[in-house]
Amino acid sequence: MQGHDAAFVPAGSSAFGVKVTSSATGRNNGVKAVSTASTPASFSPLTASAHSVAIGATTGVAPTPMPVMLPSLCDFGPFSESPAGRKGGKVLVWFRSDLRVHDNPALTHALEEAGTVVPVYCFDPRQFGKTSFGFEKTGRYRAKFLIESVTGLRDSLRKLGSDLIVRSGRPEDTLPELCRRLGVSSVFYHQEVTYEEQEVEQALAESLKAAGVDFKPFWANTLYHSEDLPFAVQDMPDVYTAYRESVESGGEIRSPLPSPTEMPTVPSAVKAGPIPSLKELGLAEPVGEMAAVGGVGTFTGGEAEAMRRLSSYIASVGEKAAAAGLNSRASTSSAAHMGADFSCKISPWLALGCVSPRQIYQDLRSSAAAGAAVAKTTTFFELVWRDFFRFITLKYGSVRLAAKSGKKATTHVRALATAGR
Repeated sequence: MQGHDAAFVPAGSSAFGVKVTSSATGRNNGVKAVSTASTPASFSPLTASAHSVAIGATTGVAPTPMPVMLPSLCDFGPFSESPAGRKGGKVLVWFRSDLRVHDNPALTHALEEAGTVVPVYCFDPRQFGKTSFGFEKTGRYRAKFLIESVTGLRDSLRKLGSDLIVRSGRPEDTLPELCRRLGVSSVFYHQEVTYEEQEVEQALAESLKAAGVDFKPFWANTLYHSEDLPFAVQDMPDVYTAYRESVESGGEIRSPLPSPTEMPTVPSAVKAGPIPSLKELGLAEPVGEMAAVGGVGTFTGGEAEAMRRLSSYIASVGEKAAAAGLNSRASTSSAAHMGADFSCKISPWLALGCVSPRQIYQDLRSSAAAGAAVAKTTTFFELVWRDFFRFITLKYGSVRLAAKSGKKATTHVRALATAGR
């Protein structure tokens, strides 16, 4: 298999006004493969090539278009030929805002390419405490949700025969040491799009390079894969309506990757480590459970809860959407979203990656109520909005990080693109 999250489509498929592809990893599941160029381990979404991965961040600087990556920086061989990708090696999977086992490209590829997979989550102290404005950077309710989500990920991994290694500390300090202790040859991760997350990635890339460990990025957490947009990210429309019309007519949505059925055990040389409490994170315990709003109940973090809520939402909305006839997007926003299910309320789980946008889309598309009109649903509409903000951040976001480093954007982007070699 070549490339990251390789694309497949059912023979002759073109449904729902949106091109649908199915991602598979080593399985053919009765679908026809589409020939695509191999994707390098490190590459830029700003290149005119179809391959696009996040290098960007939110910015307080006036946005300026980013330069095109030089083709030579993206001219790597197939992913399967990567030295760190040979079966039998050790790969560390760094979890962040991707706290799930389903539709997880970094985890899926690690399981395919390595004999030993070490899942790790770091509670970075920079994400807690006060901001420069005196506010809690991560409040106690959000932190509680995060703790529940990390706990849920650990439970899922343990059921598969693995575990989640948890550490408190800066990833650029913690992960290289783990790699040295365990003989890990590569770290797989999903790139983020905002300023502070990119700063951490850059610092970690430098630490891993010094330790002789490869750093390999993957793309996740959007409905449309960055490679499947009908334009290069640097050429994307700045206005949402134009963006939506373009991706709905010319973009492709891949099917979510399946959850693994089993995983290798983590090395016994390392302890799993405790998940910190709110007190250990410097936060007070909530006075009480978060009050239910409008009869919709409280929020509990984790992949299992995300999937349960998604299933419940689709089942509840289905009857109302069917009654409305799904004749327009307006019909689904008015008739299908009344009462407690006025929206799917899945945003907290999406933010931490407890559920993937592609999984939401597939479940919605599979529901009897939505059927071929899935592109007219408000849920789909909002997922496309969410993608737009992430991709527009890619287009303009690395200016701030480049300005802070004192380097030109071109040099900075090149450094990020080659950091994971």
